[in-house]
Amino acid sequence: MKRYRVLWMVALLGILILPGCSQGILEGIGIKTAAPIAEDDIEVAEVAENGAGKDLEGQIDTGDWIMAESAVQLPILMYHSISEGNGLRVPSEEFQSQMAWLRENGYYTLSPEEAYLVLTENRMPSEKCIWLTFDDGYSDNYTEAFPILKENDMKATVFMIGRSIDKGHHLTEDQMLEMSRNGISIESHTINHLELNRMTAEQQEAEMVQSKELFDRILDQDTTVLSYPVGRYNEESLRLSEEAGYKMAVTTEPGGASRDQGMHALHRVRISPGLSADGFASLIENSSNY
Repeated sequence: MKRYRVLWMVALLGILILPGCSQGILEGIGIKTAAPIAEDDIEVAEVAENGAGKDLEGQIDTGDWIMAESAVQLPILMYHSISEGNGLRVPSEEFQSQMAWLRENGYYTLSPEEAYLVLTENRMPSEKCIWLTFDDGYSDNYTEAFPILKENDMKATVFMIGRSIDKGHHLTEDQMLEMSRNGISIESHTINHLELNRMTAEQQEAEMVQSKELFDRILDQDTTVLSYPVGRYNEESLRLSEEAGYKMAVTTEPGGASRDQGMHALHRVRISPGLSADGFASLIENSSNY
């Protein structure tokens, strides 16, 4: 009888504990690993309804692409918020004029799949290519940048923080789905946006793997690019990002991106507010080798 009472108490304890585990909160990331995001935390759209964000590498028509004369150095522009207030915010008017400059000067904007082919195969869809990226997934990427990009028929990539979806001043799931159907790729900026170089290998892996699984699930895609939060990473990060299934990872190291840097340590060109048209042009031209 005593044995049955013990078994009953263990079973009851399990019932009380399990719900808390399935809703794992991530405040303890500095001590353990990222907790999995529960299915109920973010509503996942039906695959048949969105059909967005699928891996297009096999569908890219490269028949009229050109071979680069030397190893490609690709400008990957790094934006954050399209607003005003600090050094990470580019006002909408400046962003609009910069996109107009790119269009008027014949720049082709790349998807992540196209950028991968450009860097690994040294082939290009145009003599002038550029990859537009946004870190953190602020809501103004949708309200301000997205209309300007659509107006100019441009592609771009938003690196979204998993835990920030549907949270204040960040993109909602519906906004991400709409953007992904209209030329804007949504890729990984980890789950919690913490400095990877201060974490154990196990913690880093959790941040990378869970973020990829989350965006794969929400957007019905193969998430292939990682942006290191705050540009912080180490040798373990390079290895783990590849093992997690990412084909590329971008840093905040300044300058044009090239295959020689390693496909998981690609440099980017930071765009700060207050740039003149000549200053913007100089940044682009100095970070490419067309």
